[in-house]
This record gives sequence, structure tokens and C-alpha cells, in this order.
Amino acid sequence: MASVAQTITFIRRISKRTGKKEPDEFLQRLNFGAAADIKENKPLSTKDKGWNCLINFFCHFVFDPFSDIYYYWLSIISLAVLYNFIIIPARVAFNELEQGDFFTTWMVIDILADVLYVLDFFASFRIGFLERGLLVTDTAQLSKKYMKSMAFYIDIFSILPTQIIYAFALSHTTKFVPPLIRLSKFFKFHRLVAWNDRTECRTSVPTLWRVVTLFTIMLMVMHWNACLYYFVSTTVISPKENRSSFIYPPEIDDEGNPNKFASTAMKYAVSLYWSTQTMTTIGEMEQPEELWEYVYMTIIFLIGVMIFASVVGSIGNIITNLRANRSVFQDRLDHLKEYMGYRNVGKDLQNRIIRWFDYLWAQNHTFEEEDVLKYLPDKLQAEMAIHVHLATLKQVELFQNCESGFLIALVLKLKHQVYSPGDYVCRKGDIGREMFIVKQGMLQVTADDGRALATLSDGSYFGEISLLNVGKNGNRRTANVRSVGYSDLFCLRKEDLLHALNDYPEMREVLKEAARQKLARDAKPQQDEENTENERRISFTNSVELADTLGKRLEDLEKLVLTLAQEIKTTNKSVVSLQKQLTKVYPNSKDSSSSSSDSDS
Repeated sequence: MASVAQTITFIRRISKRTGKKEPDEFLQRLNFGAAADIKENKPLSTKDKGWNCLINFFCHFVFDPFSDIYYYWLSIISLAVLYNFIIIPARVAFNELEQGDFFTTWMVIDILADVLYVLDFFASFRIGFLERGLLVTDTAQLSKKYMKSMAFYIDIFSILPTQIIYAFALSHTTKFVPPLIRLSKFFKFHRLVAWNDRTECRTSVPTLWRVVTLFTIMLMVMHWNACLYYFVSTTVISPKENRSSFIYPPEIDDEGNPNKFASTAMKYAVSLYWSTQTMTTIGEMEQPEELWEYVYMTIIFLIGVMIFASVVGSIGNIITNLRANRSVFQDRLDHLKEYMGYRNVGKDLQNRIIRWFDYLWAQNHTFEEEDVLKYLPDKLQAEMAIHVHLATLKQVELFQNCESGFLIALVLKLKHQVYSPGDYVCRKGDIGREMFIVKQGMLQVTADDGRALATLSDGSYFGEISLLNVGKNGNRRTANVRSVGYSDLFCLRKEDLLHALNDYPEMREVLKEAARQKLARDAKPQQDEENTENERRISFTNSVELADTLGKRLEDLEKLVLTLAQEIKTTNKSVVSLQKQLTKVYPNSKDSSSSSSDSDS
């Protein structure tokens, strides 16, 4: 035991060094979580070793009734209680389960269940409780409170050494001894109820858990009734010649051999079938003949009616709760369809609205967060909002340097909005009354001609420039923002921001400075694009001017060529007239001149 204690101490020391999870800086700055209020355990001194460490641990250990350890302990005890609730009635009714290997198995599990009962009895002295909102850990107060409660006497009765008494009875007789004395273990039922309540609070599907619990209770009652039916049939039995058809059929035929009703599986199957048929009042049943049969059937019918009414009512409530959100959502859509039909709204717009509703239902956006969180105090509402929107808020640069109180005030004012494909969130020149944070989806910043200037994705934000009156356009929108697909946005209205800034006036300059920096970063690529566009225009203008100059020069050259051609034509005419005159002067040289004129020409 000393070695075990030293090992535990060593593991604790190692876990303190390496087992700590790195805190989230964003949450740490907001002071959220109970970790900040928990004091670190003092390191164990050199004297706290071996037995002293182990004794010290058990002397000061207290169960927190809201902790996971206590819930897991309740789960283990509930398994032991369920075992007794199922197996003990079957062992009392069916003798075969107390023979052979079954007997050894039940004895081992009985002892294990009894040990758990005893451990739970002592653990109940160390279950803390809240007093004035604080967990009481004083062992004397815990023991005193437990000993004054009814659970203390119930637990004492449930841990009586019935297994020893049962073993003693078996050792002094050779006859069958039904384990009726172990029925005292049923009194631990309150631990099973406590575990079920905590499970219903912890599970994410409480409606489904209620259905499972309801059917478990119904099957358990039918199981008990089946065991009771067979026990009564084999204990309170008429003579063979006057045997009633109401009780379990004979297990031996006329020749004295076991028939098909003699097997244990058939016994339980027939009994469970009779129990189900009786308690649900479905099908034809054998008519009672004896007085005790009439009394027994009357009691069973009354129990069955109560169970049937409870089951029907509970299932009706469960089905109603399951379809509650769908019914409210469908009613809204039906009313909107009627309104659109009454107002003769176009089919295209109707289809867009219906697709928007389909998207809301597919994404589980059918309820308002304000309606869900309105029952929580403001502090828990803020903490819930921070944790739900943590992944988005951590990407928003605008909030990185804000105070925690100011950020909490803003988070509580965020409104969720969904935009369809092609919807404009805002247009250039509109009055800016809100800013937006992209939770999920993709949006485009477009120019007046429809060109995409930038793309916004998860964590992006826009609209803060006009909201804070930063820039040359005042509170006017500086660009168009259009949703590419379905987009989930958080909207912060101007009046909510101003209300928060009244409480934190120093945050106004912080937000404006962050907005200016973002505006400068966004303006730089735009300025570069404008410079590139200007250079392209200047280059185009110079090219046009050069082309005009070249065209003028070509026109001058063409005129010069035309002039030169006219002069050549005039010269040719002069040469021809000169030839004619020479021919007149020298007629004898006509042939020679003609032959030479070819070469001259």
C-alpha cells in the first residue's frame, strides 16, 4: 500500500508539470472559466509519504455532487442496482437459475454487488452539498447531514449481510431456498433515480433518453410480472385434475416425460408473453377460474391500465416535443406562403424565400438564440456567447485590443443573419447603421460595374468604417458587398455600439485607429490598381498620338508620290512632243530613230 501511495504521489507531481493544458489567451484575457478561481494544490511535503499520504487522501476526500467522478461512481452503483432488480426476481421464480454453474456465477456477482453497496454507504458520508452557494467539505457536517437523512436508514437496510444469511440457509438444507432475503437490495433504488436525473441533464439528446427510460421501466415491470406469474403458478397450484388453464401449462406429459414447456427459456418466454398480453390488454386471454386468479388479474389489470396511460401520455409528450420546432417552423412558412399568394408575389421571389427557409432548417437555425439564453444571467450569457462565437471572434482584428468588459457588452448585442446567394448585404452610398462579421460563407466586394474587388470569408468584417465615421465618406457605405452563396453573418447595430462606447469611451479611439489601419491596408492595393490603370491609360494615349503622327506623315508621303507621278507624266509628254519635232526635221532617220527610240525609251 505504501508503494501504491508513493506511485500516486509521483504521478500527481508529473501531471502538475506536464499535464497542464495551455490556456487560451483570448479566454484568459476575458477572465472566463472557473480555473482562475481554483487555487493550486500545495506540494506534498517529504513527510506525506506512504501510509500517511494514503490516510491523508481518504481523510480529506470529498465527493463534489456535480463532478464527473461522482457521476461515474453513480453509474457503477446503478449497474449493481439494475443487476439486483433484474436477476433476483428471476432467481426467485425459476429454480433452474439456482443450480449448477448459474449458482456459482450469481454468488460471485452478489458478493461484488454487496461490496459496491458497502463502499457506497461509506462514500455517502463524503458527498458534499451546497450551503449559501458554497460547497461544504467539512467531513463532520457531511456525516451529520447524511445520518439525519432518510437515505441513511435505507442504505443501512440495503447493506444487511443477506448473502451470509442466504449461504447459511443453504448449508443447513438440501431443498431449494429462494433468495427472497435479497429483496432488501431493492431499497438502493434512490441511487438509480439520482443517476438517471443526472444523465438526463448531461445528455445532448434528453428526449431520446426519456424514451429509453420509459421503455426500460415498462420492460422492467413486465419482467417482474412474468416472474410473479410463474412463481404463483408453481406455488399456488390447483390439483392436477382441477388444474386451471389460467396458470402455466403442465411441464410433464401424460407419460411423465418433460415436454416443451419444461425448458427454462420456454418458461420465461411464455411468462413474459402472458405478462405483456395482460398488461397491454391485447389479444384473447384465458378466463380466470379460482378466486385468487380473479384477484390477481384485477390487480394486474389496474397496474396495466396505469402503465398504459403513463406510456401513452409520455410518448405523446415526447412526440410533441420532438416535432415542436418543426411545427413552429412550418407554421411560419405556411403563413408566409399564404401572404405571398395573397399579395401575388412573383414565383422567382417565392422560390428564393422558400430556399432560404430550407437552408435555415438544414442548418438548425430555426430558433432564436435570445429565446434560448434569456433564462441565464448576463454573466453566463456573455460566457456562452464568447464560447459559441470564439472561433469567429478570435479572427476579428478589430477586437484584439479591446477591453474584456467592452467585448462582452458587444458580444451580447450580436444578431445572427443569413443571406441567400446573390443578396446584397450593403450597397455603396447607403447609410451605415451596422457592421457585419462573417461567421460562415463567402462574400464579394464589388465595384459599380459588377467587378469583384475583394473576397471576404470566415472571420472577415466590414461596415465599421461607416459605423465609426472613419474616412472621407462619413457614414456612407464605400463599396457593394454581395453574398456568393448562403452566408451566416453577425450584425452589430450602431445604437448598440454607441451604448457600449458610452460605458467605455476610451475604446472609441482604439476602434477608430484599428479601422484606419484597415482602411489604409485596403486602400493601398486599390491605389496600386489605380496607378496601374493610369499608367495603362497614359501608355494608350501616347500610342494613339504616335499613330496619329505616323498617319499624317503617311498622308504627306502619299501626296509627294502623287506629285512625283504627275511630274513624270508631264516629262513623258514633253519627250513625245520632242520626238515628233525631230522626226519632222530628220525624216530620213525615222527607221534608225525608231529602233533607237526603244532603247532610249
